[in-house]
Amino acid sequence: MGAIEVRRTVATPLDAVWATLTDFAGYGRWIPLTTMRTDPAPVRPGWGFGGFTGLGPVGFLDSMLVVRWEPPQADRARFAVRKTGRVLAGWADVRLTGTAEGGTDVSWREEIVPRPLLLGRVLAPASDLVTARLFARALDGMLGAAAQAPPG
Repeated sequence: MGAIEVRRTVATPLDAVWATLTDFAGYGRWIPLTTMRTDPAPVRPGWGFGGFTGLGPVGFLDSMLVVRWEPPQADRARFAVRKTGRVLAGWADVRLTGTAEGGTDVSWREEIVPRPLLLGRVLAPASDLVTARLFARALDGMLGAAAQAPPG
């Protein structure tokens, strides 16, 4: 079991990438069968959100807390979350760095561990593969949306 990392470099400015990646209410557009729930704004450490994944009432809530919140400043930005749900444990750490050409380097590190943790460790090889594919696809969708967003 280990963290997966998805890296991308895009021509999109850091502020536009940040705005899309921190639109937690919109994550359901990129994560299949998921609807989002969020605490009231503003986002800050201790702010919570979650994705309910399932069909109708059958599914699970992947709840998370923001543990680090560093909006864009000096061509850098970062946020991190900790998973607090009954079904999934883990964390995510997302770092953005502006490029000399005006684009953005993105590093999304994530570890998802099914609970109970002993079972999660046994399932790690398969769950890590699914996590890597899911987040690569979701991140690519988010970055595509950020590239098309009107300048803000």
